[in-house]
Amino acid sequence: MSAAFEIRARHLWDGKTGRTGLVSVGVEGDRVRSVGKDGAPAPAGGAEILDFDDATILPGLIDMHTHLGINHQTGDIRAQMKDPAVRHILAGVQSLRTDLESGVTTAKLNGDREFYDVQVRDAIREGSIPGPRLFVSGRGIKSSYCTGGVVATAIVDDAESVGRCADENLAAGADWIKLFSSGGIFGTLEAVLRPSYGFGQLSAAASKAHAAGKRMSSHCFGGEAADACIEAGVDVMDHGWLLTERQLEAMAKRGMWLCPTVGVLTHPEGVLGHLPEGPKRDEARRRIDAVCATAAAALRIGVPLLAGTDAMHGGLAYELETLQDLGGKPTALLMAVTSSAAEVLGLAGEIGVVREGAAADLVVVRGSALADVGCLADVLLVMRAGKIVKKGHTLLKARKFSWPRYRRGL
Repeated sequence: MSAAFEIRARHLWDGKTGRTGLVSVGVEGDRVRSVGKDGAPAPAGGAEILDFDDATILPGLIDMHTHLGINHQTGDIRAQMKDPAVRHILAGVQSLRTDLESGVTTAKLNGDREFYDVQVRDAIREGSIPGPRLFVSGRGIKSSYCTGGVVATAIVDDAESVGRCADENLAAGADWIKLFSSGGIFGTLEAVLRPSYGFGQLSAAASKAHAAGKRMSSHCFGGEAADACIEAGVDVMDHGWLLTERQLEAMAKRGMWLCPTVGVLTHPEGVLGHLPEGPKRDEARRRIDAVCATAAAALRIGVPLLAGTDAMHGGLAYELETLQDLGGKPTALLMAVTSSAAEVLGLAGEIGVVREGAAADLVVVRGSALADVGCLADVLLVMRAGKIVKKGHTLLKARKFSWPRYRRGL
């Protein structure tokens, strides 16, 4: 007999709107059975009651940018990409478990080695290992002169070869296509904004993805590469760290999604934390300030928003709190990691929502996440497909450090 639960709290984010008052969500098997609002509890029917009082019930969170076999918090991701296969995969499985216990019940992987991401996705689907439901990109595609994209293992330059790599990824079972049209974020502005792919390569990949009913994302910081991404029909721009207001407005007009991933730069255990003190670190801080200014402009202009950690595993709460400090409204940020992400993944109404008949992917956090997304760091319950993954107090790292608050205090 399938398990049944009645989850009670004072606040509810249903993926689109928030409400405060007695709320009760009934779960049976792997589905949401009922949602009671405004003092009307869902019928229990012998269900186990989980009452969290002053807490928020939300759909399971969706991390739209992470990776399997790397973890920025442990440093030297180039070395991690060269780990022996078993170590690489086991580290990735552990990272995904960390993500799941932080409330991430769905994640999009943005490129990995040798189609390991496809294999791990399928193992999770079969129930062989625990983890979020995964959408995978197979091998990341980049040019031979791209200075970034450590995770990219398909190295080609011309449009025809890019299209062939896209076909190979799709044939291997990839859900998305991922290209790198910019390189690394540190260095001269000219070098950072130098495009590694242009319209020809980007449109070749986009057309392959779209013809297969899939979508495409591109690692891009700005400059000519960003204009090419917008023109070529790229669905999601990852990072967009140095976009101009003109480019942000063009994205907003087109309805192109932005996944800014600022936390991988700002967190003390992220990229900045692994740079030694000295002039290069000082220069990096100034570049990160510019990145934060761009993210703030994107929030102000209203570019369609997604959110991801870029392999800061367990750090989605920190990412959202950073965006909140940069001007993001809590409800817009909650939508970015629930219903908006589900829409982009093609699962609108199935995940990213709390409603009758939807998947029972649920998270409960202490306090009102409707007023402060920092509450997402205080996890009380994680449920994936109707099964309890985590129950109990888990205070994550979001509230320990905030780059915008830190910089304002200098």
